[in-house]
Amino acid sequence: MKLLKTLPLAAALCALLAPAAHAAQPGVNIGGAPTADKVQEAIDTGAKTVRIFALWRDLEPGAKGDYPPATAGLQALSGVYDTAIRQLNAAGAKPLFVVTEAPAWASGSADVNVAPNNPQDFADFLKKFAAHNKAVGNVAGYEIWNEPDENIFWHPSPDATKYTAMLKAAYTAIKSVDTAAPVIAGPMTGNDYTWLEQLYAAGAQGAFDVVAVHTDTACLDRGPDEFYRENNLLARFTFLGYRTVHDTMAAHGDGDKPIWMSELGWSSTNGGPTSCTRGQWTGQKPSGVTDANQAAYLTKAFGCLANDPYVTQALWFTLRDTTTETPDELNHYGLLRADGTPKPALSAFRSAVAAGGGSAAPCGDFDAPSIRVVKPTPGQQFVDKLDLSAAATDTGVGLARITFTYDAANDIRNFTDGLTNDAPVGLAPWQGSGKLGLGPHTVVVTALDKNGNTSTATIPVVKVATLAATLTPTFKVRTKKVKCKKRVCAVAGSLSRASAAAGVTPSIGGKVGVEWQFRNKKGQWRKLVGGLKPANKPFSFKAKLKLKGRWRVRFVYQGQAPWKKVASKYLTFTVK
Repeated sequence: MKLLKTLPLAAALCALLAPAAHAAQPGVNIGGAPTADKVQEAIDTGAKTVRIFALWRDLEPGAKGDYPPATAGLQALSGVYDTAIRQLNAAGAKPLFVVTEAPAWASGSADVNVAPNNPQDFADFLKKFAAHNKAVGNVAGYEIWNEPDENIFWHPSPDATKYTAMLKAAYTAIKSVDTAAPVIAGPMTGNDYTWLEQLYAAGAQGAFDVVAVHTDTACLDRGPDEFYRENNLLARFTFLGYRTVHDTMAAHGDGDKPIWMSELGWSSTNGGPTSCTRGQWTGQKPSGVTDANQAAYLTKAFGCLANDPYVTQALWFTLRDTTTETPDELNHYGLLRADGTPKPALSAFRSAVAAGGGSAAPCGDFDAPSIRVVKPTPGQQFVDKLDLSAAATDTGVGLARITFTYDAANDIRNFTDGLTNDAPVGLAPWQGSGKLGLGPHTVVVTALDKNGNTSTATIPVVKVATLAATLTPTFKVRTKKVKCKKRVCAVAGSLSRASAAAGVTPSIGGKVGVEWQFRNKKGQWRKLVGGLKPANKPFSFKAKLKLKGRWRVRFVYQGQAPWKKVASKYLTFTVK
Protein backbone atom coordinates (compact mmCIF):
# COMPACT_ATOMS: atom_id res chain seq x y z
CA MET A 1 0.00 0.00 0.00
CA LYS A 2 1.25 3.49 -0.87
CA LEU A 3 2.79 5.51 1.96
CA LEU A 4 1.78 9.07 2.72
CA LYS A 5 4.76 10.79 1.15
CA THR A 6 3.84 14.21 2.51
CA LEU A 7 4.46 12.98 6.07
CA PRO A 8 7.73 11.67 7.53
CA LEU A 9 6.10 8.53 9.01
CA ALA A 10 3.16 6.15 8.43
CA ALA A 11 1.53 3.76 10.89
CA ALA A 12 -0.72 0.74 11.41
CA LEU A 13 -2.35 -1.36 14.12
CA CYS A 14 -2.05 -5.08 14.81
CA ALA A 15 -2.17 -7.65 17.68
CA LEU A 16 0.41 -10.24 18.67
CA LEU A 17 -1.56 -13.12 20.15
CA ALA A 18 -4.81 -14.64 18.89
CA PRO A 19 -7.41 -13.87 21.57
CA ALA A 20 -9.93 -16.66 21.19
CA ALA A 21 -9.81 -20.08 19.65
CA HIS A 22 -8.37 -19.77 16.15
CA ALA A 23 -9.58 -16.21 15.43
CA ALA A 24 -7.33 -13.55 13.93
CA GLN A 25 -6.87 -10.58 16.29
CA PRO A 26 -8.19 -7.39 14.62
CA GLY A 27 -5.73 -4.54 14.30
CA VAL A 28 -5.59 -1.22 12.44
CA ASN A 29 -3.08 0.87 10.49
CA ILE A 30 -2.58 4.59 11.13
CA GLY A 31 -1.05 6.98 8.60
CA GLY A 32 1.76 9.43 9.12
CA ALA A 33 3.62 10.08 12.35
CA PRO A 34 2.11 8.28 15.40
CA THR A 35 0.97 11.46 17.10
CA ALA A 36 -1.00 11.24 20.32
CA ASP A 37 -4.34 12.05 18.66
CA LYS A 38 -3.86 9.39 15.96
CA VAL A 39 -2.80 6.80 18.49
CA GLN A 40 -5.87 7.64 20.60
CA GLU A 41 -8.13 7.22 17.56
CA ALA A 42 -6.62 3.78 17.07
CA ILE A 43 -7.12 2.91 20.73
CA ASP A 44 -10.75 4.05 20.51
CA THR A 45 -11.44 1.38 17.89
CA GLY A 46 -10.69 -1.27 20.51
CA ALA A 47 -7.68 -2.60 18.63
CA LYS A 48 -4.76 -3.85 20.70
CA THR A 49 -1.99 -3.51 18.12
CA VAL A 50 -1.10 -0.49 15.99
CA ARG A 51 1.14 -0.78 12.96
CA ILE A 52 3.54 2.18 12.77
CA PHE A 53 6.11 2.95 10.07
CA ALA A 54 9.52 3.65 11.63
CA LEU A 55 11.58 5.29 8.89
CA TRP A 56 15.26 4.49 9.25
CA ARG A 57 16.25 7.51 7.18
CA ASP A 58 14.48 9.78 9.73
CA LEU A 59 15.96 8.17 12.83
CA GLU A 60 19.57 7.81 11.60
CA PRO A 61 19.68 10.42 8.84
CA GLY A 62 23.20 11.79 8.61
CA ALA A 63 25.52 8.91 9.39
CA LYS A 64 25.77 5.60 11.15
CA GLY A 65 25.53 6.26 14.87
CA ASP A 66 22.94 9.06 14.72
CA TYR A 67 20.71 6.69 16.71
CA PRO A 68 20.13 6.81 19.60
CA PRO A 69 19.81 10.54 19.05
CA ALA A 70 22.14 13.07 20.61
CA THR A 71 20.65 16.21 19.02
CA ALA A 72 17.45 17.85 20.18
CA GLY A 73 15.72 17.47 16.81
CA LEU A 74 16.32 13.74 16.58
CA GLN A 75 15.47 13.31 20.24
CA ALA A 76 12.08 14.92 19.60
CA LEU A 77 11.44 12.62 16.64
CA SER A 78 12.48 9.54 18.60
CA GLY A 79 10.26 10.72 21.43
CA VAL A 80 7.19 10.42 19.18
CA TYR A 81 7.76 6.67 19.01
CA ASP A 82 8.43 6.44 22.73
CA THR A 83 5.21 8.31 23.50
CA ALA A 84 3.25 6.03 21.17
CA ILE A 85 4.62 2.91 22.88
CA ARG A 86 3.69 4.22 26.33
CA GLN A 87 0.26 5.44 25.20
CA LEU A 88 -0.59 2.12 23.58
CA ASN A 89 0.77 0.06 26.45
CA ALA A 90 -1.32 2.09 28.91
CA ALA A 91 -4.41 1.05 26.91
CA GLY A 92 -3.35 -2.60 26.80
CA ALA A 93 -2.13 -2.31 23.20
CA LYS A 94 1.22 -2.60 21.40
CA PRO A 95 2.84 -1.09 18.30
CA LEU A 96 3.98 -3.16 15.35
CA PHE A 97 6.90 -1.31 13.78
CA VAL A 98 7.53 -1.44 10.03
CA VAL A 99 11.17 -0.50 9.63
CA THR A 100 11.88 0.73 6.11
CA GLU A 101 13.44 3.48 3.93
CA ALA A 102 17.24 3.70 3.94
CA PRO A 103 19.22 6.92 4.57
CA ALA A 104 21.41 8.09 1.71
CA TRP A 105 24.60 7.37 3.61
CA ALA A 106 23.64 3.65 3.78
CA SER A 107 22.38 3.16 0.23
CA GLY A 108 24.46 5.69 -1.70
CA SER A 109 21.23 7.02 -3.19
CA ALA A 110 18.76 9.81 -2.53
CA ASP A 111 16.04 7.27 -3.28
CA VAL A 112 14.80 6.00 0.10
CA ASN A 113 13.55 2.75 -1.45
CA VAL A 114 17.05 1.65 -2.43
CA ALA A 115 18.22 -0.95 0.09
CA PRO A 116 21.46 -0.44 2.07
CA ASN A 117 24.69 -1.52 0.47
CA ASN A 118 25.70 -3.30 3.66
CA PRO A 119 22.86 -5.28 5.38
CA GLN A 120 24.79 -5.02 8.64
CA ASP A 121 24.26 -1.25 8.74
CA PHE A 122 20.51 -1.90 8.81
CA ALA A 123 20.95 -4.63 11.42
CA ASP A 124 23.07 -2.40 13.66
CA PHE A 125 20.36 0.27 13.61
CA LEU A 126 17.64 -2.29 14.37
CA LYS A 127 19.63 -3.67 17.30
CA LYS A 128 19.79 -0.22 18.89
CA PHE A 129 16.17 0.59 17.98
CA ALA A 130 14.83 -2.69 19.43
CA ALA A 131 16.91 -2.34 22.59
CA HIS A 132 15.66 1.22 23.10
CA ASN A 133 12.03 0.23 22.54
CA LYS A 134 12.29 -2.67 24.98
CA ALA A 135 13.46 -0.24 27.64
CA VAL A 136 10.44 1.99 26.93
CA GLY A 137 7.72 -0.70 26.83
CA ASN A 138 6.25 -3.63 24.94
CA VAL A 139 6.11 -3.97 21.15
CA ALA A 140 4.18 -6.43 18.99
CA GLY A 141 7.10 -7.01 16.63
CA TYR A 142 9.17 -5.71 13.73
CA GLU A 143 8.37 -6.00 10.03
CA ILE A 144 11.54 -5.96 7.97
CA TRP A 145 10.87 -3.40 5.22
CA ASN A 146 7.56 -2.89 3.46
CA GLU A 147 6.50 -4.95 0.43
CA PRO A 148 10.03 -5.78 -0.74
CA ASP A 149 8.59 -8.06 -3.42
CA GLU A 150 7.44 -5.11 -5.56
CA ASN A 151 9.43 -2.26 -7.07
CA ILE A 152 7.18 0.35 -5.48
CA PHE A 153 9.11 0.01 -2.22
CA TRP A 154 12.28 -1.78 -3.35
CA HIS A 155 14.40 -0.19 -6.05
CA PRO A 156 15.50 -0.74 -8.69
CA SER A 157 13.67 -4.11 -8.65
CA PRO A 158 12.91 -6.87 -6.11
CA ASP A 159 15.93 -8.95 -5.15
CA ALA A 160 15.21 -11.99 -2.99
CA THR A 161 18.89 -12.69 -2.34
CA LYS A 162 19.62 -9.16 -1.16
CA TYR A 163 16.47 -9.01 0.94
CA THR A 164 17.28 -12.37 2.54
CA ALA A 165 20.71 -11.10 3.57
CA MET A 166 19.07 -8.08 5.17
CA LEU A 167 16.40 -10.22 6.87
CA LYS A 168 18.97 -12.61 8.34
CA ALA A 169 21.11 -9.77 9.69
CA ALA A 170 18.05 -8.03 11.13
CA TYR A 171 16.80 -11.21 12.81
CA THR A 172 20.09 -11.83 14.57
CA ALA A 173 20.32 -8.21 15.68
CA ILE A 174 16.80 -7.95 17.10
CA LYS A 175 16.93 -11.31 18.87
CA SER A 176 20.22 -10.35 20.50
CA VAL A 177 18.44 -7.61 22.48
CA ASP A 178 14.79 -8.75 22.61
CA THR A 179 14.26 -12.47 22.22
CA ALA A 180 10.47 -12.13 22.65
CA ALA A 181 9.95 -9.64 19.81
CA PRO A 182 8.65 -11.38 16.65
CA VAL A 183 10.58 -10.69 13.46
CA ILE A 184 8.26 -10.60 10.45
CA ALA A 185 9.30 -11.42 6.89
CA GLY A 186 7.76 -9.26 4.26
CA PRO A 187 5.13 -7.99 4.28
CA MET A 188 4.37 -9.19 0.77
CA THR A 189 2.15 -7.53 -1.83
CA GLY A 190 -0.86 -9.79 -2.05
CA ASN A 191 -0.18 -13.38 -1.09
CA ASP A 192 3.10 -13.60 -2.96
CA TYR A 193 3.96 -17.26 -2.46
CA THR A 194 6.35 -17.18 -5.43
CA TRP A 195 8.45 -14.52 -3.66
CA LEU A 196 8.34 -16.54 -0.45
CA GLU A 197 9.63 -19.55 -2.35
CA GLN A 198 12.50 -17.39 -3.60
CA LEU A 199 13.31 -16.36 -0.03
CA TYR A 200 13.52 -19.99 1.02
CA ALA A 201 15.79 -20.69 -1.94
CA ALA A 202 18.02 -17.79 -0.84
CA GLY A 203 18.35 -19.22 2.67
CA ALA A 204 15.77 -17.20 4.63
CA GLN A 205 14.53 -20.14 6.69
CA GLY A 206 15.20 -19.62 10.37
CA ALA A 207 15.44 -15.84 9.98
CA PHE A 208 11.80 -14.97 10.73
CA ASP A 209 9.05 -15.81 13.21
CA VAL A 210 6.08 -14.67 11.11
CA VAL A 211 5.26 -14.20 7.43
CA ALA A 212 3.16 -11.13 6.59
CA VAL A 213 0.86 -10.54 3.63
CA HIS A 214 -1.12 -7.57 2.31
CA THR A 215 -4.49 -8.19 0.67
CA ASP A 216 -5.58 -4.55 0.16
CA THR A 217 -4.55 -4.75 -3.48
CA ALA A 218 -5.31 -2.34 -6.33
CA CYS A 219 -8.99 -1.68 -7.08
CA LEU A 220 -10.25 -4.57 -4.97
CA ASP A 221 -14.00 -4.84 -5.57
CA ARG A 222 -14.70 -8.50 -4.75
CA GLY A 223 -15.50 -9.98 -1.38
CA PRO A 224 -13.00 -12.10 0.56
CA ASP A 225 -14.90 -15.27 -0.31
CA GLU A 226 -14.44 -14.83 -4.07
CA PHE A 227 -11.31 -16.35 -5.55
CA TYR A 228 -9.57 -17.66 -8.63
CA ARG A 229 -6.67 -20.02 -9.16
CA GLU A 230 -3.24 -19.86 -10.79
CA ASN A 231 -1.74 -23.23 -11.75
CA ASN A 232 -4.42 -24.85 -9.59
CA LEU A 233 -3.33 -22.78 -6.56
CA LEU A 234 -5.31 -20.05 -4.82
CA ALA A 235 -3.93 -17.01 -6.59
CA ARG A 236 -1.63 -14.32 -5.24
CA PHE A 237 -4.21 -11.54 -5.52
CA THR A 238 -7.05 -13.63 -4.13
CA PHE A 239 -7.84 -12.80 -0.49
CA LEU A 240 -7.78 -16.49 0.42
CA GLY A 241 -4.40 -16.88 -1.28
CA TYR A 242 -2.83 -16.74 2.18
CA ARG A 243 -3.66 -20.46 2.24
CA THR A 244 -1.19 -20.96 -0.62
CA VAL A 245 1.37 -18.96 1.38
CA HIS A 246 0.81 -21.30 4.32
CA ASP A 247 1.14 -24.35 2.06
CA THR A 248 4.49 -22.96 0.89
CA MET A 249 5.61 -22.50 4.49
CA ALA A 250 4.47 -26.00 5.43
CA ALA A 251 6.36 -27.49 2.49
CA HIS A 252 9.53 -26.03 4.02
CA GLY A 253 8.77 -27.20 7.54
CA ASP A 254 7.41 -23.85 8.75
CA GLY A 255 3.74 -24.80 8.90
CA ASP A 256 3.64 -24.07 12.63
CA LYS A 257 4.64 -20.43 12.12
CA PRO A 258 1.86 -17.83 11.92
CA ILE A 259 0.80 -15.53 9.12
CA TRP A 260 -0.07 -11.92 9.90
CA MET A 261 -2.25 -10.08 7.42
CA SER A 262 -0.78 -6.72 8.33
CA GLU A 263 -2.88 -4.93 5.72
CA LEU A 264 -6.37 -5.85 4.61
CA GLY A 265 -8.97 -3.45 3.33
CA TRP A 266 -11.30 -2.20 0.64
CA SER A 267 -11.46 1.35 -0.68
CA SER A 268 -14.93 2.88 -0.42
CA THR A 269 -14.70 4.92 -3.62
CA ASN A 270 -18.02 3.56 -4.93
CA GLY A 271 -16.45 4.12 -8.35
CA GLY A 272 -18.01 3.42 -11.72
CA PRO A 273 -17.49 0.14 -13.58
CA THR A 274 -14.30 1.36 -15.33
CA SER A 275 -12.95 3.75 -12.68
CA CYS A 276 -9.88 1.68 -11.71
CA THR A 277 -6.69 3.58 -12.58
CA ARG A 278 -3.92 1.25 -11.37
CA GLY A 279 -2.92 -2.37 -11.72
CA GLN A 280 -3.63 -4.83 -14.49
CA TRP A 281 -7.39 -4.03 -14.47
CA THR A 282 -6.99 -0.31 -15.19
CA GLY A 283 -10.11 0.91 -16.97
CA GLN A 284 -11.78 -2.50 -16.73
CA LYS A 285 -13.29 -2.59 -13.23
CA PRO A 286 -14.45 -0.33 -10.37
CA SER A 287 -11.85 1.40 -8.23
CA GLY A 288 -13.55 0.31 -5.02
CA VAL A 289 -16.79 -0.50 -3.25
CA THR A 290 -19.61 1.26 -1.42
CA ASP A 291 -19.41 2.21 2.26
CA ALA A 292 -21.89 -0.60 3.00
CA ASN A 293 -19.86 -3.23 1.16
CA GLN A 294 -16.65 -2.04 2.81
CA ALA A 295 -18.24 -2.84 6.17
CA ALA A 296 -19.76 -6.10 4.96
CA TYR A 297 -16.47 -7.33 3.51
CA LEU A 298 -14.65 -6.44 6.74
CA THR A 299 -17.03 -8.64 8.71
CA LYS A 300 -16.84 -11.42 6.17
CA ALA A 301 -13.03 -11.26 6.07
CA PHE A 302 -12.71 -11.96 9.79
CA GLY A 303 -15.20 -14.80 9.44
CA CYS A 304 -13.03 -16.23 6.68
CA LEU A 305 -9.80 -15.87 8.63
CA ALA A 306 -11.26 -17.63 11.67
CA ASN A 307 -11.28 -20.83 9.62
CA ASP A 308 -7.48 -20.83 9.56
CA PRO A 309 -5.87 -20.72 13.02
CA TYR A 310 -2.41 -19.97 11.63
CA VAL A 311 -3.56 -16.44 10.71
CA THR A 312 -3.21 -14.80 14.12
CA GLN A 313 -3.23 -11.09 13.25
CA ALA A 314 -5.29 -9.10 10.74
CA LEU A 315 -4.79 -5.33 10.56
CA TRP A 316 -7.24 -3.11 8.72
CA PHE A 317 -5.75 -0.59 6.32
CA THR A 318 -6.37 2.10 7.34
CA LEU A 319 -7.80 4.08 10.26
CA ARG A 320 -8.66 7.38 8.54
CA ASP A 321 -9.27 8.49 4.95
CA THR A 322 -6.91 10.99 3.39
CA THR A 323 -7.31 13.67 0.73
CA THR A 324 -3.81 13.97 -0.73
CA GLU A 325 -3.15 10.61 -2.36
CA THR A 326 -3.04 9.90 -6.09
CA PRO A 327 -5.00 8.09 -7.42
CA ASP A 328 -8.11 8.91 -5.43
CA GLU A 329 -8.71 5.23 -4.68
CA LEU A 330 -5.94 5.44 -2.05
CA ASN A 331 -7.82 8.14 -0.14
CA HIS A 332 -10.78 5.98 0.92
CA TYR A 333 -9.56 2.91 2.82
CA GLY A 334 -10.30 4.35 6.26
CA LEU A 335 -12.67 3.31 9.02
CA LEU A 336 -13.13 7.05 9.46
CA ARG A 337 -13.66 9.67 6.79
CA ALA A 338 -11.02 12.38 6.38
CA ASP A 339 -13.02 14.68 8.67
CA GLY A 340 -13.08 12.04 11.41
CA THR A 341 -16.71 10.97 11.03
CA PRO A 342 -17.21 7.20 11.18
CA LYS A 343 -18.05 4.97 8.26
CA PRO A 344 -20.14 1.81 8.68
CA ALA A 345 -16.84 -0.08 8.64
CA LEU A 346 -15.89 1.33 12.04
CA SER A 347 -18.91 -0.29 13.69
CA ALA A 348 -18.13 -3.56 11.88
CA PHE A 349 -14.52 -3.37 13.07
CA ARG A 350 -15.51 -2.75 16.67
CA SER A 351 -17.84 -5.74 16.51
CA ALA A 352 -14.96 -7.90 15.27
CA VAL A 353 -12.78 -6.65 18.13
CA ALA A 354 -15.52 -7.31 20.69
CA ALA A 355 -15.87 -10.85 19.34
CA GLY A 356 -12.13 -11.46 19.60
CA GLY A 357 -11.90 -11.78 15.84
CA GLY A 358 -15.20 -13.61 15.57
CA SER A 359 -16.23 -17.13 14.75
CA ALA A 360 -15.46 -19.09 11.63
CA ALA A 361 -18.02 -18.54 8.89
CA PRO A 362 -18.53 -20.14 5.47
CA CYS A 363 -16.04 -18.59 3.08
CA GLY A 364 -15.79 -19.41 -0.60
CA ASP A 365 -17.27 -22.16 -2.70
CA PHE A 366 -14.77 -25.01 -2.62
CA ASP A 367 -17.26 -27.76 -3.53
CA ALA A 368 -16.62 -29.34 -6.91
CA PRO A 369 -19.53 -30.00 -9.31
CA SER A 370 -21.23 -33.39 -9.30
CA ILE A 371 -21.16 -35.40 -12.54
CA ARG A 372 -23.82 -37.63 -14.07
CA VAL A 373 -22.47 -39.73 -16.94
CA VAL A 374 -25.20 -40.69 -19.38
CA LYS A 375 -23.05 -42.61 -21.84
CA PRO A 376 -21.01 -44.65 -22.28
CA THR A 377 -21.86 -47.04 -19.47
CA PRO A 378 -19.02 -48.57 -17.41
CA GLY A 379 -17.56 -51.60 -19.16
CA GLN A 380 -19.48 -50.93 -22.37
CA GLN A 381 -18.21 -52.81 -25.43
CA PHE A 382 -18.30 -51.24 -28.87
CA VAL A 383 -17.29 -52.10 -32.40
CA ASP A 384 -17.29 -48.81 -34.29
CA LYS A 385 -18.07 -45.58 -32.42
CA LEU A 386 -19.12 -44.45 -28.97
CA ASP A 387 -21.63 -41.83 -27.93
CA LEU A 388 -20.52 -39.39 -25.23
CA SER A 389 -22.99 -37.65 -22.97
CA ALA A 390 -22.65 -36.27 -19.45
CA ALA A 391 -24.22 -33.63 -17.23
CA ALA A 392 -22.83 -31.71 -14.25
CA THR A 393 -24.45 -29.79 -11.42
CA ASP A 394 -22.96 -27.01 -9.33
CA THR A 395 -25.09 -25.28 -6.70
CA GLY A 396 -22.42 -22.69 -5.84
CA VAL A 397 -20.84 -20.29 -8.32
CA GLY A 398 -22.00 -22.24 -11.37
CA LEU A 399 -20.51 -24.41 -14.08
CA ALA A 400 -17.61 -23.20 -16.20
CA ARG A 401 -16.60 -26.21 -18.30
CA ILE A 402 -17.26 -29.88 -19.00
CA THR A 403 -14.38 -31.68 -20.69
CA PHE A 404 -14.17 -35.11 -22.30
CA THR A 405 -10.78 -36.81 -22.60
CA TYR A 406 -9.63 -40.36 -23.22
CA ASP A 407 -6.67 -42.59 -22.40
CA ALA A 408 -4.35 -40.49 -20.22
CA ALA A 409 -5.83 -37.06 -20.92
CA ASN A 410 -5.99 -37.06 -24.70
CA ASP A 411 -8.41 -34.28 -25.62
CA ILE A 412 -11.80 -34.96 -27.11
CA ARG A 413 -13.77 -31.74 -26.59
CA ASN A 414 -14.56 -28.93 -24.13
CA PHE A 415 -18.07 -27.61 -23.59
CA THR A 416 -18.32 -24.11 -22.07
CA ASP A 417 -21.26 -22.26 -23.59
CA GLY A 418 -24.75 -22.36 -22.15
CA LEU A 419 -24.03 -24.99 -19.51
CA THR A 420 -27.04 -25.70 -17.29
CA ASN A 421 -27.23 -27.84 -14.19
CA ASP A 422 -27.95 -31.48 -15.03
CA ALA A 423 -28.31 -30.76 -18.77
CA PRO A 424 -26.26 -33.32 -20.76
CA VAL A 425 -23.72 -32.29 -23.37
CA GLY A 426 -21.64 -34.54 -25.57
CA LEU A 427 -21.07 -36.08 -28.98
CA ALA A 428 -23.28 -38.59 -30.75
CA PRO A 429 -21.20 -40.24 -31.96
CA TRP A 430 -17.62 -39.38 -31.02
CA GLN A 431 -15.97 -39.83 -34.40
CA GLY A 432 -12.51 -40.29 -32.89
CA SER A 433 -13.57 -43.48 -31.15
CA GLY A 434 -13.64 -45.17 -34.56
CA LYS A 435 -9.84 -44.82 -34.69
CA LEU A 436 -9.18 -46.47 -31.34
CA GLY A 437 -7.45 -49.82 -31.31
CA LEU A 438 -9.04 -53.00 -30.02
CA GLY A 439 -8.90 -53.44 -26.26
CA PRO A 440 -9.64 -51.44 -23.10
CA HIS A 441 -9.85 -47.66 -23.06
CA THR A 442 -11.02 -45.01 -20.63
CA VAL A 443 -13.24 -41.99 -21.15
CA VAL A 444 -12.84 -39.26 -18.51
CA VAL A 445 -15.39 -36.53 -17.86
CA THR A 446 -14.08 -33.47 -15.98
CA ALA A 447 -16.35 -30.74 -14.64
CA LEU A 448 -15.09 -27.34 -13.42
CA ASP A 449 -17.03 -24.61 -11.68
CA LYS A 450 -16.26 -20.89 -11.97
CA ASN A 451 -13.91 -21.09 -8.98
CA GLY A 452 -11.86 -23.80 -10.63
CA ASN A 453 -13.11 -26.59 -8.35
CA THR A 454 -12.80 -29.81 -10.33
CA SER A 455 -14.36 -33.25 -10.28
CA THR A 456 -13.83 -36.21 -12.61
CA ALA A 457 -15.59 -39.39 -13.58
CA THR A 458 -13.75 -42.23 -15.33
CA ILE A 459 -15.61 -44.74 -17.48
CA PRO A 460 -13.84 -47.91 -18.70
CA VAL A 461 -14.88 -49.14 -22.15
CA VAL A 462 -13.67 -51.93 -24.46
CA LYS A 463 -13.40 -51.87 -28.22
CA VAL A 464 -14.06 -55.31 -29.73
CA ALA A 465 -13.93 -56.82 -33.21
CA THR A 466 -17.43 -58.25 -33.07
CA LEU A 467 -20.39 -57.74 -30.85
CA ALA A 468 -23.69 -59.55 -30.73
CA ALA A 469 -26.67 -57.66 -32.12
CA THR A 470 -29.10 -57.41 -29.22
CA LEU A 471 -30.98 -54.15 -29.78
CA THR A 472 -33.65 -53.42 -32.35
CA PRO A 473 -34.01 -49.90 -33.73
CA THR A 474 -37.31 -48.51 -34.97
CA PHE A 475 -37.90 -46.76 -38.28
CA LYS A 476 -39.77 -43.50 -38.39
CA VAL A 477 -40.94 -42.97 -41.97
CA ARG A 478 -41.49 -39.26 -42.37
CA THR A 479 -43.00 -39.60 -45.85
CA LYS A 480 -46.62 -40.54 -45.34
CA LYS A 481 -47.40 -40.61 -49.06
CA VAL A 482 -44.84 -40.75 -51.85
CA LYS A 483 -45.17 -37.83 -54.20
CA CYS A 484 -43.38 -37.61 -57.52
CA LYS A 485 -42.65 -34.64 -59.74
CA LYS A 486 -41.64 -35.40 -63.30
CA ARG A 487 -41.08 -38.97 -62.10
CA VAL A 488 -38.54 -37.81 -59.45
CA CYS A 489 -39.80 -39.30 -56.21
CA ALA A 490 -38.54 -38.66 -52.66
CA VAL A 491 -38.88 -40.32 -49.28
CA ALA A 492 -37.44 -39.44 -45.82
CA GLY A 493 -37.10 -41.11 -42.47
CA SER A 494 -34.93 -41.82 -39.45
CA LEU A 495 -34.05 -44.54 -36.99
CA SER A 496 -34.75 -44.30 -33.28
CA ARG A 497 -33.86 -46.32 -30.20
CA ALA A 498 -37.45 -46.69 -29.07
CA SER A 499 -36.91 -50.36 -28.29
CA ALA A 500 -34.19 -49.51 -25.71
CA ALA A 501 -33.36 -46.80 -23.20
CA ALA A 502 -32.30 -44.06 -25.60
CA GLY A 503 -30.48 -42.17 -22.87
CA VAL A 504 -28.02 -44.96 -22.10
CA THR A 505 -27.66 -46.95 -25.32
CA PRO A 506 -25.13 -46.21 -28.06
CA SER A 507 -26.07 -44.36 -31.21
CA ILE A 508 -27.03 -46.35 -34.24
CA GLY A 509 -24.02 -47.01 -36.43
CA GLY A 510 -23.82 -48.36 -39.92
CA LYS A 511 -25.87 -47.59 -43.02
CA VAL A 512 -29.47 -47.40 -44.13
CA GLY A 513 -30.37 -48.47 -47.64
CA VAL A 514 -33.41 -47.69 -49.76
CA GLU A 515 -35.18 -50.13 -52.09
CA TRP A 516 -37.33 -48.83 -54.96
CA GLN A 517 -39.28 -51.78 -56.40
CA PHE A 518 -41.38 -51.92 -59.62
CA ARG A 519 -44.27 -54.34 -60.16
CA ASN A 520 -43.88 -55.97 -63.59
CA LYS A 521 -46.55 -57.43 -65.83
CA LYS A 522 -46.24 -60.78 -64.11
CA GLY A 523 -47.13 -59.15 -60.78
CA GLN A 524 -43.61 -59.54 -59.43
CA TRP A 525 -41.77 -56.86 -57.48
CA ARG A 526 -38.28 -56.16 -58.78
CA LYS A 527 -35.67 -53.91 -57.10
CA LEU A 528 -34.62 -51.31 -59.65
CA VAL A 529 -33.06 -48.45 -57.63
CA GLY A 530 -31.13 -48.29 -54.28
CA GLY A 531 -28.75 -46.18 -52.21
CA LEU A 532 -27.05 -45.92 -48.78
CA LYS A 533 -27.00 -43.20 -46.11
CA PRO A 534 -25.55 -42.98 -42.53
CA ALA A 535 -27.96 -44.41 -40.00
CA ASN A 536 -27.14 -42.13 -37.11
CA LYS A 537 -29.07 -39.11 -38.44
CA PRO A 538 -32.24 -38.41 -40.44
CA PHE A 539 -31.98 -39.46 -44.08
CA SER A 540 -33.75 -38.83 -47.36
CA PHE A 541 -33.56 -40.45 -50.79
CA LYS A 542 -34.55 -39.32 -54.28
CA ALA A 543 -34.79 -41.37 -57.42
CA LYS A 544 -35.89 -40.79 -61.00
CA LEU A 545 -38.26 -43.61 -61.87
CA LYS A 546 -38.49 -44.07 -65.62
CA LEU A 547 -41.22 -46.72 -65.73
CA LYS A 548 -44.89 -45.94 -65.35
CA GLY A 549 -46.99 -48.09 -63.07
CA ARG A 550 -47.08 -49.43 -59.53
CA TRP A 551 -44.06 -48.92 -57.33
CA ARG A 552 -43.20 -49.45 -53.69
CA VAL A 553 -40.34 -48.29 -51.48
CA ARG A 554 -38.88 -49.22 -48.12
CA PHE A 555 -35.82 -48.54 -45.92
CA VAL A 556 -33.48 -51.30 -44.87
CA TYR A 557 -31.06 -50.88 -41.97
CA GLN A 558 -28.02 -53.04 -42.67
CA GLY A 559 -27.36 -53.68 -38.98
CA GLN A 560 -24.28 -52.96 -36.86
CA ALA A 561 -23.84 -54.51 -33.45
CA PRO A 562 -25.35 -54.06 -31.01
CA TRP A 563 -28.13 -53.08 -33.42
CA LYS A 564 -30.04 -55.70 -35.40
CA LYS A 565 -30.87 -55.52 -39.08
CA VAL A 566 -34.41 -54.26 -39.65
CA ALA A 567 -36.59 -52.99 -42.51
CA SER A 568 -39.48 -50.55 -42.65
CA LYS A 569 -42.90 -51.26 -44.11
CA TYR A 570 -43.43 -50.64 -47.79
CA LEU A 571 -45.04 -47.47 -49.11
CA THR A 572 -46.91 -48.19 -52.36
CA PHE A 573 -47.54 -45.52 -54.99
CA THR A 574 -48.13 -45.00 -58.71
CA VAL A 575 -45.89 -43.32 -61.24
CA LYS A 576 -47.77 -41.77 -64.15
